[in-house]
Amino acid sequence: MAAARRPTVALALAVCAAVALLRASAFAGLSASAPARGARAARSAIYEIMVTNPSVGARCRLNINEQTTVTEIITKARKEMDFEMAFLDGDWYLYETEDETKPLSGSMGQLNLRPWGPEGMELHLLYQPKV
Repeated sequence: MAAARRPTVALALAVCAAVALLRASAFAGLSASAPARGARAARSAIYEIMVTNPSVGARCRLNINEQTTVTEIITKARKEMDFEMAFLDGDWYLYETEDETKPLSGSMGQLNLRPWGPEGMELHLLYQPKV
């Protein structure tokens, strides 16, 4: 009797294994979620920039997208660097490190935004009060 049960148990295990393999391979070809994530990433690409206040050496990294404005970067960088004092409001300007003659304005998508790396984007945040 025990010998009669063993082939049945082996057959049942083989059937279970086959069903498990069929279910696993049935989902392998489906990639409906992959394009959705790729499309979402393409719509809102995230860039990492470095913002430095050269006068005190404070630095921070910010994640931004192309729609982020210079004003938003100034606000976020001031918060990260603890320059949020009310008496310092107003006269902050953001410059590219290569050219500190003209302050940046507008959205970052219009300002040569590039991914972080050896040629990544570093900006200088300067407090320049009007006297």
